[in-house]
Amino acid sequence: MMQFGRGLMPYGAAVAFTPGLVVRPHGTASLGLRVQIANDAHIRRAWGPAIAEKIAAEMRRRLMAVLPGGCRVLCEGGGGLAVDFHLGEWPDDGVVDAMLPTWLGHLCAATLLDPVATDAGLICVWLSVDWSLEGQARARICPFQGAPMADGRDAEALYRADMQRVVAFLPSLMRSDDSVEAAFALHWQPVVDRSGGILFHEALCRPCDDDGAIQPPEPLLLALERLGFVSLLDQAVVSAVIDELEAVAEVSLAVNVSAQSLACAGSWSELCERLIRRPDVARRLVWEITETALASDMDQATAFIAVIKDMGCRVAVDDFGVGFASIRQLLIFSPDIIKIDRLFLERATQGGRDAVIFRQMVELARSFGAEVVVEGIETRAQADLVDAAGAVWQQGYFHARPSSAMPWRRNPDDRTACLVVRP
Repeated sequence: MMQFGRGLMPYGAAVAFTPGLVVRPHGTASLGLRVQIANDAHIRRAWGPAIAEKIAAEMRRRLMAVLPGGCRVLCEGGGGLAVDFHLGEWPDDGVVDAMLPTWLGHLCAATLLDPVATDAGLICVWLSVDWSLEGQARARICPFQGAPMADGRDAEALYRADMQRVVAFLPSLMRSDDSVEAAFALHWQPVVDRSGGILFHEALCRPCDDDGAIQPPEPLLLALERLGFVSLLDQAVVSAVIDELEAVAEVSLAVNVSAQSLACAGSWSELCERLIRRPDVARRLVWEITETALASDMDQATAFIAVIKDMGCRVAVDDFGVGFASIRQLLIFSPDIIKIDRLFLERATQGGRDAVIFRQMVELARSFGAEVVVEGIETRAQADLVDAAGAVWQQGYFHARPSSAMPWRRNPDDRTACLVVRP
């Protein structure tokens, strides 16, 4: 008997691995495993083939260190790594189907959190895994969410700059020493009705610099999305919000999650286990799905949203009407809450056709049987306009600005300082 996954901690110390996947004699079963450095083409464009080959060799070394003894890892070129399992010992089919995807998801997440040192500096690597059992292909583990790189040297320079920004941010996600400056702060903004009722408080992520000062979130978020790495930040923020829900029993909180992140379901297993153990927490957590970047695998994202709802969480579609947040997404996700983008309210204040369109947007959202939230209320006149359109819930500066204060705490002056978070 041997443990599948022993020794993973040395190069993925930010994530605990206890997969319990046991490999045992099992006749002639056939397990096929192919690991792909999914951003290999980007790395080759940005830094050249020599750096890409060095990274592939390092990935091979890491895989050899954590796979069961007797496995071979073969570099196939183009960032592909084939794992040879001709050992004479094979996993039980049912155990593999149940446990291997989770373990591989952990493996991919640990790899991303541990950049490879090269002559060009630290470079993050995204692993995707294709696997099959008895010749039957299983779902890809951690499909890559990055977009193809555009043509030209400017695109290559932007990729290098994005990587540098993200690599500098990663250590703050892995810190366990509270004395070190933290990764980001959470500010909170309520969703309310005109009588003062609160649907939930939304967590808004604000990155911190080395001195703890709040920074604009857009540069980091856009870099993460362009690289396809936004799940790193999303999982850290969700973890921090779950911490708060576990600490306070009465409050409902919402957290923004990119649709990109949801397509990498395997990397969410640890957080899902926390929610399964605490259904009282899951019921008070709202996942706001943002779609500033479209998920590369909408089927996997949709399947994971079903898992979220099965755990008892609520799902909201954010910024409905702009970007990729379309009627198609409402049909696919069946959200509990629909948030109408502020653009429509701003235009509706001008009257005429734009006011008609806004009322129709509210009616369309209500027709899905969801709670409707209108964003961007800044004046009493806008709040009245939302009421007249038939939307109950409102969010915006007119009601409350985002604040680090947490009014649901016993001491209303409690504030969330920059949080040390670890995905």
